[in-house]
Amino acid sequence: MRAWLWLGACAAIFAPRAYLAVADQGMIWADEVFQTLEQGHRLAFGYGLVPWEFRSGARSWILPGAIGGVMKVLSFCGIGSGAGLAIGMKGFFALLSTLGLYAMLRIAYAAAGPTASVLFGLVALAFPSSLLYGSRAMSEVACAPVLAWGAWLLWSWGLGSSGRAFSRARCLAATPWWKNAPVLLGAGALFGLAALLRYQTMVLLPVVLVLVAWRCSVRVALVVAAGAVVVIGLGGLLDWITWGQPFQAFITYMRFNLVENGANQWGVSKRDFYWRTMLATSGPALWVLGLGFLVGLRRTWPVGLLTLVFVGAHSAIAHKELRFIFPVLPFFLLCSAVGIGRILDTLPLPRWQQMALTSTFGLVLLAFFFVRVSKLTFADIRQPMDSTANGGPTSPLVWRAFDERNRLFAHAGVRGDLCGLAAPTMNAYWTGAYTYFHRRLPIVWAGGRPDYDAANYVVLGPGHKMDDARYKSIATQGQYQLYRRDGACTRAPRSSVGYGRLTLAGIPGT
Repeated sequence: MRAWLWLGACAAIFAPRAYLAVADQGMIWADEVFQTLEQGHRLAFGYGLVPWEFRSGARSWILPGAIGGVMKVLSFCGIGSGAGLAIGMKGFFALLSTLGLYAMLRIAYAAAGPTASVLFGLVALAFPSSLLYGSRAMSEVACAPVLAWGAWLLWSWGLGSSGRAFSRARCLAATPWWKNAPVLLGAGALFGLAALLRYQTMVLLPVVLVLVAWRCSVRVALVVAAGAVVVIGLGGLLDWITWGQPFQAFITYMRFNLVENGANQWGVSKRDFYWRTMLATSGPALWVLGLGFLVGLRRTWPVGLLTLVFVGAHSAIAHKELRFIFPVLPFFLLCSAVGIGRILDTLPLPRWQQMALTSTFGLVLLAFFFVRVSKLTFADIRQPMDSTANGGPTSPLVWRAFDERNRLFAHAGVRGDLCGLAAPTMNAYWTGAYTYFHRRLPIVWAGGRPDYDAANYVVLGPGHKMDDARYKSIATQGQYQLYRRDGACTRAPRSSVGYGRLTLAGIPGT
């Protein structure tokens, strides 16, 4: 019966994320296309736009490689449009998010029983930050379930509380550690993989090893460490194969961010950024979860410690974005649900009344978060955007930002007479690029007569009119228009197919 309840909770958690994977083809940060989807597309199909990170070797190919593999499978299954591939990948990330939250459901039950598990499911279903990123192709989103399952595997080996779920004596008296070596190695491998997916999570690995060694045994910690070292070593080998030097991506990434302070060009924030931003996105209910987090530390303090270490490390870095702390967001919700559950369990009520109160309380939070999340804006997540007139989104809401242009890219991509696409006045970084276009043809980023001669389809945004009489409007998405003209395409001007630090790969004749 318990398994069916967890399955139902996962289905409920997955539903809104799956809906957003289909309904929202927008983007809130360029990384969710150019660091992941576009590079996976380039690996799978041989063409796409290349950002500077994938020319200088500042990113690992682990995540784009996995994405490229899934895209290839989707293509083999008959999905032939860019929109179909993007929806499939967003659905894949929604599934990953749900699998991570399933592990947290299990931990919540182990730590504080059904009350905490029910509360966690209801809160996680629509917690604004979780829902905002839960179906987006970002390294943080891929990292979260890996950490969650690593914590679940180590729950009985040092990351559990000192209450009903864990004790040092129970750990030492359990089946000899060497008979559980696959589990321990697997847990270490997951924490090592998390470090490769998102280098910042490497700060958690020594904390985990110290906790396991102190609360269980040094030998167990060494087995966990061995699993992590093997996976991290394989990551270095992958860099050697793809970039020509072991750990090239890690070295370049750290030099750019820590030595050159390169990330600061995208903004510098105060140390309280994450609390203020979480409060702006979640509203006053965050105070309730904060209280639950503090109370829950009695049962979940090792996981709470990981959360605080991770957020503290990111608070010390000048450039901050809300998505950076997504990997430990499930840990925060877990501790909060356990704490609130413990408070409700202490009330002098019959069991059925306690469960009814728990469900009512959770549903109230759920309704509040659904209302809150529907109104999320870029201002709430502290992310400045250009005005619509300067190529920014057509709405202050984070939902479906730039969705219109991506859908029209995909619409043009399936046209049989297509020989080139023009997207004048658009910042290429704020498009779905070849992931959505999905045709081995030029995309022209300028709008002069030679550029239009090289494209028989044109996407224009708000405030821009088509002055070339050869083109007729054939499709509309919001304030965006797709135009078509008769005739063939000339060779695209070289200056029109590149944009800033993006370069083109795999498109003939450019």
